[in-house]
Amino acid sequence: MSQMKLSKQQQVEAIAAGCLDAAAFAEIGGSTRRSAIARALKCLAAGSAVGSSLSACSALNTVSSWMPWSSAKPKLPPLPELGVSNQLSLLWRTNLDEIGQGFAPSIFEGNLFVATRSGMLSAFDLTSGQRGFEYRYPKGFSSGVASLEGRLFAAGRDGFLLAWDRSGALQWSSYLGAEAVSVPAAGAGIVVVRTSDNRIQALDLERGQVRWSIAKQSPPLVLRATNAAVIQGQTVFIGLPGGRMMAVNAANGQVIWEASVSAPRGTTEIERLSDVLGQPIVSEGEVLAASFQGKLSSFDSQSGQLRWARDFTAVGGLAADAVQVIAVDDRGQIQSFSRSGAPQWKQEALRGRRLSAPALGSRLGLVADEEGVLHALGREQGQLLGRLSVASKPLVCAPLLDQQQGWTIAGDGSITGFRMTHA
Repeated sequence: MSQMKLSKQQQVEAIAAGCLDAAAFAEIGGSTRRSAIARALKCLAAGSAVGSSLSACSALNTVSSWMPWSSAKPKLPPLPELGVSNQLSLLWRTNLDEIGQGFAPSIFEGNLFVATRSGMLSAFDLTSGQRGFEYRYPKGFSSGVASLEGRLFAAGRDGFLLAWDRSGALQWSSYLGAEAVSVPAAGAGIVVVRTSDNRIQALDLERGQVRWSIAKQSPPLVLRATNAAVIQGQTVFIGLPGGRMMAVNAANGQVIWEASVSAPRGTTEIERLSDVLGQPIVSEGEVLAASFQGKLSSFDSQSGQLRWARDFTAVGGLAADAVQVIAVDDRGQIQSFSRSGAPQWKQEALRGRRLSAPALGSRLGLVADEEGVLHALGREQGQLLGRLSVASKPLVCAPLLDQQQGWTIAGDGSITGFRMTHA
C-alpha cells in the first residue's frame, strides 16, 4: 500500500474542520495513522473545511476545544492511584442542553448564571442547584455570561449584545455588526467584547450604545479563542492573536500600551501560531498571560514593560494569586511558578489526559480532564489530593471556586456543585 500523507496545509484545514485530532495524530503510527489520514482526506473532500480558523477555548478554556476528537485517537492514559483521602465531594448536579466551548458562567447574587448555544439563560442556586431565573433567546447565544451592578450580559448568535436586569427583564440589545467571539467583560461603565471581524468593541453599560471600537489586523491563521477582556479601574486588558497583549483606556479606547507575550516562530502558518489564550491575570501591578507555542510572560500593568518570561506552550488560561501561578502545557503537565517566574513544581501524573485550564483555591489547585473527571492538587507540592467525576465531556471553562465550594460547566450540559474538604 502506498503511504498516505497530509501536507502541512491539509493538516491545518483538517484540524480547523474538526476532521483531525492534533494531539492524537502526533502520537499514533502504522495502520491507525493511515486510517486517520484517510478519514481526514475524506472529510476535507466532502467540503467540511471551514476556512483558516482553528477553535480554542478561553480561560476561561479547555484544551479539548482546539483539539477536536477523532475516532482514531488513542485512549486516555489510566487514572493514577489517589493514595490519600479524597478531598472532593459532590454537592449537586443538574443538566441543560449543549453549552458552547468558552461559555463561562457568572456568579451573581447567590446564583450561577449559565447560557447555552440554543438560547437558554438560566440561574442556579449556588448551594442547592435549584433552578430559578430563566430566559430564552430564540436566536441562540454565542458567548457565556457576565454580570455587574445588577445586570447580566450575553451575546446572541445573531450579532446582538443583550443586557438584563436582576428580574430577568431585557434592558437593551445592541447590534455589534458581527458575532461576538468572547465572553463580555463589564466594568468602568462599559461592556467589552471581541467580534469575529477582528474588532474590540465597548458599549455603554446603561444604554448599550457603542462608546468606542478598535480594529486589529490578525495573522492569516488564528485560534478561535473566546478570551474575555479584564477591566481593572479605568483600563481594559485583552490578549490578542499573534501573541500580543494590549492595555486600553476604558473611557475613550486609546491604546495605553501594546506588548508581545511571544513572537511567532517557524516557517509555516501552523508553526507560527502564538495566540494569547485565556483571560490575562491582572493583580499586584502585574499582567500575566500565556500563549500557544510561545511563552508565559509578566508585564508591568502601568507601562507594559516586560518583567519576566518563560518558554511555555499554553493550551488555555492561567490561574494565579498573590504568591503562585499555575498553568497546563500541551503535554498535559501542570506547572507551578512563583510570582517572580521561578519554577516550583511539575505534576506529570495526568499527562496525556487533555486537561482544562486550572483554578486556584486557598489550599488546592483544580483541573479537569477530557473525560469530565475533576482533579485536586496540593498547592505546595502538586500532589494529587482528590478526584470527582463531574461530566461525561470536557469542561467549557476552568472550574469556578468560592471558599470551600466550586462549580463546573461541561459541554454536555452538566452543571455540578462540589465541596473541597481542605480548600
